[in-house]
Amino acid sequence: MTQELLNLKRLERFVILATHTNSSGEKEINLARVAEKLLIPQPHLSKQISQLEKEIGIKLFIRKPRLELTDDGKDFLTQAEHLLAEVRQVAEFTKRASQGEIGRLTVGINTSISNSLLPEILRTFQQRFPKVELVLQELLFKESRQRLENHTLDVDFENLYNLKDVDSEHSLTYEIVTKDSLVMVLPENHPQAHKSQVELRDLANESFILPSPESVPALYTIIYSACLQAGFTPKVVQEAGWMTTILGLVAGEMGVALLPANVINLQRRGVVYRIIPEQLPVFQMAIVWRRDNRSQILSNFLEVTREISQNMDSKMDC
Repeated sequence: MTQELLNLKRLERFVILATHTNSSGEKEINLARVAEKLLIPQPHLSKQISQLEKEIGIKLFIRKPRLELTDDGKDFLTQAEHLLAEVRQVAEFTKRASQGEIGRLTVGINTSISNSLLPEILRTFQQRFPKVELVLQELLFKESRQRLENHTLDVDFENLYNLKDVDSEHSLTYEIVTKDSLVMVLPENHPQAHKSQVELRDLANESFILPSPESVPALYTIIYSACLQAGFTPKVVQEAGWMTTILGLVAGEMGVALLPANVINLQRRGVVYRIIPEQLPVFQMAIVWRRDNRSQILSNFLEVTREISQNMDSKMDC
């Protein structure tokens, strides 16, 4: 044990001795009873107090005839109580920080995760860790990936297509949190809008609005592959980075769109969502973080995300 910790222990024992009360609740400085309370021999307690007096250079107690605090002792008691309170606060802060209960986490988000798991993840995490500040940032793929790699983003939700490409340099790791089918988005006045489901191949001659390959490359690749699988190359008239923009363009009758089913949670006037019966590529959302990030806050956030993801899977299986 270090000398600093020994000194702190002496300080704690001094405060206990100086503030001790008897069974009647009256203040009573009694070496024997305090030593018994502390489970140490009385001579050892006396030695501790003498060492403290020597260390700080003032007389803390006098006998007249009972043991009493000197005026300097009374002043020192006030300072000692304040110091010990601050030490306890620092210890509590350190403990909570080590458990991931205090701090800050920067999270990259996009429309897909916002439409699906994010609200429940945020609600659950904030209930369990109310002192952790979550900084949510809407980022496109390239920016979020750069910020993960340069340590200015702690964790990111990303659309994935080729999972092998998530981390070519092995500095990142990931877990899949959602898998989503694709739905057709049509203008509400479209000739096929009255159907409950639409064959993708029947829309081969339509104008398509696709997610930007620069902004959301995985989603672009999935949608393009789905059209090729249905037997045609989509006629792309417009690209956009955000789902809300794509929905606005569809509502404006500039074309049709193919998007993850979570888009149904966006109630946009002027568009309808229709099921596609064909077997199409599955849209996957992953949570991505740096392998070297050992933050307990991150670990807690990942645990909550896994829990919400598993609960969602269980509901879908029912």
